[in-house]
Amino acid sequence: MDPPIAGCTTVSGIDSVRVLRQNLGIARRFMPMSAREQREYERSLAEYAADGRFELSTAEHDGAVGQEQHGFPSQEDVAM
Repeated sequence: MDPPIAGCTTVSGIDSVRVLRQNLGIARRFMPMSAREQREYERSLAEYAADGRFELSTAEHDGAVGQEQHGFPSQEDVAM
């Protein structure tokens, strides 16, 4: 049995009818990945996803310990 497939949500701003139509076209053509494709994709990103380096909430809002663990500068280092 395959593991459950994780969900993902995209929130897209809509500032015109043209953008609405574009977003609807994208949604209508959506094809979910197979379980195998998803596993391969997750494996390809595992190194990058493991430490939170791309999570801006970590960079901006974690305390000193979390920032240090992820290699971000301390608040004192970035203070103006």
